[in-house]
Amino acid sequence: MVDSTLSKLLSVDSDLVAQETELTAQLEAIQVKRASLQTVLHLFGAKNETTVLDAKSTVDSPAIAAAAAAASPTTAPAKVASSRQPPQKKGKAAKPRKSSSSPKSSRRGWREYVRDEYRQKPLPAVVLGVLKSKPKKVFEIAEVVNTIFVPKMPSAARTSARERVSNILAEGARNNQWNRGKPGCYRFSK
Repeated sequence: MVDSTLSKLLSVDSDLVAQETELTAQLEAIQVKRASLQTVLHLFGAKNETTVLDAKSTVDSPAIAAAAAAASPTTAPAKVASSRQPPQKKGKAAKPRKSSSSPKSSRRGWREYVRDEYRQKPLPAVVLGVLKSKPKKVFEIAEVVNTIFVPKMPSAARTSARERVSNILAEGARNNQWNRGKPGCYRFSK
């Protein structure tokens, strides 16, 4: 009974990981589009109120900074500030905001190391494409990871990427999108 409960929990966890991956990719694509639009609005002289990102968006996103830099190579990117600040409590000093002195790799994790040809697609779609490219070939998880990601990748990011890919492969096998051979091996056709 414990084993079936554990397998159900692992299944739900991998479902959530796949959903998170897909939604994260969609969110990043929307943020890139919005950053490009904000840059164009800035070039047309729109007031600061229209070019400010709301507090719910991730201001520190490297994807936004890259899109803004790409859309406006001749001008310096506009400084993005949040117009809404949390109210300050009485009697307590305001805590200084942490600066983003951490390197990019620790902020973006595995996403930074996706090969250019796969960068715009959600990871589950990329995994499906890799398996479909050679439907009769049996892929090990490491082969799929090596196909999707660049070779020079920190071990922490590679471990995280391998976990994501492994969860996506397991979920796809459960949903009969592709087939599982021996443990850790998958192929598109039977």
